[in-house]
Amino acid sequence: MKNLDIRVLAILRELRRTANVSHTAQNLGLSQSAVSMSLARLRRHYNDPLFVRTSRGMEPTPYAEGLFTELDEASEKLESALGHRPSFDPATSDRMFHMVTADLSQITILPPLAKRLADIAPFVRIDLRFLGSELPRLLESGEADLAVASIAQLGAGFCQQRFFASKFHCAACKEHPRIKGTLTLDQFQKERHISVTTYGIGNEFLERALQAKKIRRNIAIRLPSFFGIGEIIAATDLLAVVPGWFGQILAQHAGIRIWPLPFAISGYEVTLNWHERYTRDPGHQWLRTTVQRLFEARPSIVPPSVRTKGPSVSRKR
Repeated sequence: MKNLDIRVLAILRELRRTANVSHTAQNLGLSQSAVSMSLARLRRHYNDPLFVRTSRGMEPTPYAEGLFTELDEASEKLESALGHRPSFDPATSDRMFHMVTADLSQITILPPLAKRLADIAPFVRIDLRFLGSELPRLLESGEADLAVASIAQLGAGFCQQRFFASKFHCAACKEHPRIKGTLTLDQFQKERHISVTTYGIGNEFLERALQAKKIRRNIAIRLPSFFGIGEIIAATDLLAVVPGWFGQILAQHAGIRIWPLPFAISGYEVTLNWHERYTRDPGHQWLRTTVQRLFEARPSIVPPSVRTKGPSVSRKR
């Protein structure tokens, strides 16, 4: 029986409908002998004639009638499986999406994303966790759906799409006693700084650029995250190099001013990262598109002068 293929189901069902071997063969595009041979094999397997000749044609035996109940159910499930197309309706879905980001995303990305979800996907949920060394494993296993950060391509099997580009700026107290109209390189190196060591916001790129240019920062405070840094800057004379997207938020603080860096340094890219297993998943596609379009439409977070022209997807093989 293990050598029988799926065509026997079609033969049995068509023979029941036509009650004629020749018509069954013709309708299925088979030879009459192929239908007869398949029927003979089934008779041997079930030890029952299954169909017998009557004045009305080939009629099923009681055993075959009982068999058809199960075959019809099996055929319906098979047809359903063959025609299966996954779907995702954001208006009704309560799916939990797991996102991995730098801690700064709680301030810059999550608020507008949450507002957008409330409008178009009120039951969709977000589980946010911070970047770490386990990111590739989380994306590959599906424990994380999407990573939003400034990171290098993760390797074979992973996809990466540009989210936006940005530059670093310098934040300082608006009433800084020594920095007025412009920030010079000499002032930048003489003043004391706050250094934020969090991963995934381009800090590694910044440090390499400073070393290459032999620019020194006099570090007074090292922080593991950006939380609370605005209050520290406003209350002290300390400088802080911050990502441009965060700098614009800090600029809204009454006691903080943002300056361009007093030296040339290239911008950096924030990317969307996921495993190729989920590229065609409808819900995953919706999440990526929603995040991308949301921030393309927010020049207050991503200045037009530094935004990428459009997303491109790359995957490492």
